[in-house]
Amino acid sequence: MKITLIRKQIAGVFAVVLAVGISIPVNAQAGSEVGFSESFLTDGFQVQLVKQLGQQATAQGVNLLPATDANGDAAKQNADIATLIGRGVSGLIVVPVDSTAIVPAIQSANAKNIPVVTVDLGASGGKIYMVVRANNVYMGEAGCKYIGAKLKGKGTVLNLQGDLASLNGKDRSTGFTTCMSSNYPKIKVISKPMKWKSDVCAQVTQTVLSTTKIDGIFMGSESVCLAGVQAVMKTQKKLTQVGSKGHIISVGIDGSPASLKAVRAGTLDAVISQPLDLYAKFGISYIKDAIAGKVPVVGPDGHGGTIVALDNGTFSDLLPSPTITKANASDTALWGNG
Repeated sequence: MKITLIRKQIAGVFAVVLAVGISIPVNAQAGSEVGFSESFLTDGFQVQLVKQLGQQATAQGVNLLPATDANGDAAKQNADIATLIGRGVSGLIVVPVDSTAIVPAIQSANAKNIPVVTVDLGASGGKIYMVVRANNVYMGEAGCKYIGAKLKGKGTVLNLQGDLASLNGKDRSTGFTTCMSSNYPKIKVISKPMKWKSDVCAQVTQTVLSTTKIDGIFMGSESVCLAGVQAVMKTQKKLTQVGSKGHIISVGIDGSPASLKAVRAGTLDAVISQPLDLYAKFGISYIKDAIAGKVPVVGPDGHGGTIVALDNGTFSDLLPSPTITKANASDTALWGNG
């Protein structure tokens, strides 16, 4: 009941803001303004995404407006998007705070025939021209297989889950835990939500490491968790070199500069790198295609991923995510080395 009320309030806020917006024709030609709504700018991944989207917009001739920052507030994000729609943008690039809460904003853009491309996360309703994201279930599975193989199918692993209200958080954890139960049934998984917050990562890790012998740690986002987790491990004298006796196998998703540095230094085993550079390149490319009226084609996308059809005429480009170890952590093609 509480969730339903919140959603109604968000929809109401959106309607009010849109009602007082500036009325400008939105069937703009290529080269006119494209709005950009960010979920939050409190971690390196999102900051780098904003930077690279801006660079790609310049390179591809798109007039991308400065990112609005919702600061993790779904209602604010919907209000931000309402303002952009009122401004008369010809397209929208959105990194949603919440897959469900964003729906009223998507539907309002649909009603104005403004195409929407989302990056890193989709929505549970409305029509999106393209969801540009990695296969998050696959990334969870990749982390599972790396840790499971290194532990030879035995031990206890801490699974630091992202926000399970978000599709990415849910998919990463599901990919990890399903893979563990299917392929490594003798490994015990302790799943704890960290809600994309670094302080929660540290608190949970502190509690679990203080009370339980842990053989592995899987971070749903090392961009969020790495510093806090390693600080706790260091305090407890459990931060050791990869391959040393008693070393806790640690793997995370994102591929941030800090994580690649830790992999090269031998304190982090591996990362599943998000294709942030491809998010930026094709986020811009797809909004151009949408404005031009091009129709996506299901199948191989031509850059290592796959385009799939979802509900309501929405398409998703599932991009490849490589596993990075010390052997390839210096690859200059990785966004974290950019």
